[in-house]
Amino acid sequence: MSLNLTKNINKLFISALLLLSVSFVYAADDVYLSLSGTANRASIGLAEFVPVNGFYEEMNLSRDFKDTLEADLILSRHFNVAVAKSSYKFDLESQFAYWLDKRVSVLVTGTLSIVEQTKLIVGVKLYDIESQQLIWEGRYSGSVKNYRYLAHKINDEIVKRFTGEEGIACSKIAFINNSTKFKEIYIVDYDGYNLRRLTKDSRLNVLPRWVPNSPQIIYTSYLYNNPDLFILDIARNKRRALSTIQGLNSPTACSPDKKSLVATLSRGVYPNLFLLDRTGVIVRRLTEGKFIDTSPSFSPSGKEIVFISDRAGYPQIYIMDMDGANLRRLSTKGNCDSPTWSPKGDKIAFTMKHEKYFDIFLYDLPKQKIIRLTEGQGNNENPTWSQDGRFLAFASTRSGKSEIYIMGMDGTGVRKLVEMRGESFTPSWSQGVTQSI
Repeated sequence: MSLNLTKNINKLFISALLLLSVSFVYAADDVYLSLSGTANRASIGLAEFVPVNGFYEEMNLSRDFKDTLEADLILSRHFNVAVAKSSYKFDLESQFAYWLDKRVSVLVTGTLSIVEQTKLIVGVKLYDIESQQLIWEGRYSGSVKNYRYLAHKINDEIVKRFTGEEGIACSKIAFINNSTKFKEIYIVDYDGYNLRRLTKDSRLNVLPRWVPNSPQIIYTSYLYNNPDLFILDIARNKRRALSTIQGLNSPTACSPDKKSLVATLSRGVYPNLFLLDRTGVIVRRLTEGKFIDTSPSFSPSGKEIVFISDRAGYPQIYIMDMDGANLRRLSTKGNCDSPTWSPKGDKIAFTMKHEKYFDIFLYDLPKQKIIRLTEGQGNNENPTWSQDGRFLAFASTRSGKSEIYIMGMDGTGVRKLVEMRGESFTPSWSQGVTQSI
């Protein structure tokens, strides 16, 4: 959250005084791929998914399912993906010869069936091409309308078998959009599909933040004509107020264990940071002074908090322990905003104004080095990490209006998240596998 927005909100205050079932069957030796230890991308072949019953709807869905999984594997940036049309017509031995000729190391095959018109059953197998050994197989079931989620689940399992880490295909991104002439909260899959509007308040809603490993979002809303904190449970379509103290209640960081929150509260004076429990009750005050402290973010350990403060005369990045002790400033030059700790804990992504525009930077904590990720393409703000720490979502005006983009943590592979009317702001990437909500 920018200090200007914080000041404006504070001035307003002052002036106002499915659950899917998934089962797995593993090969006897539960083979872990040797390729997972290499720095290079693995070459993976993706065969067509076989429609078990062969009727029209099943054949179409088989193609759509394979296309979704293919896109997931490519977007993961772990694989060089090769595909072949109608390879399900080959017997398995012929498939091995076909893919070996394409210099593919691993093959994904699958079957798909629609049962009782609405239920989808998908079987998937992963083979080592050279040894022709089955590495892994799984069986997934869910509703036909959620076929993309099943494909995402399969992708994430494949990624985990290569890297040992969870994939991000099941994750979602929350953000603000003003296409209704009001700022409302939306969520969308990480690949830009399944856009969904969550609030219909015709009020100002800002700064959505996912609760870790949960289908819940905390945000600030003027629903009651005061910038209050709310928590929205998307799975149950319920929300409740967290903090309605007169004055500014924003923005919020949730600790990794989900037991604590850090929020900026003004309480009629200067906006400082407070530690709250999950019900919104104040546990302790963390900062105090005639300055603005905002944009908190927990470290992955939950023991430290990074935030923005203008106590130096202009907005800079500070780190402190969870109890407010051991305060120190990171060395940066320009006006800074929206720091966010990487999932691995070694980097902090943040926004810094350089000359005319804001851009995205990384602060490498072990090396105490600043790395620039964006330049010369409008304002780039509010970075948020994917759960694997390999990607960042952010808001950018490079197209002439503010929209949400995704890039690799090295600044490459920039893509627009979703096309929609109006302008979009302040993305937040879900951390931990998000159920099909």
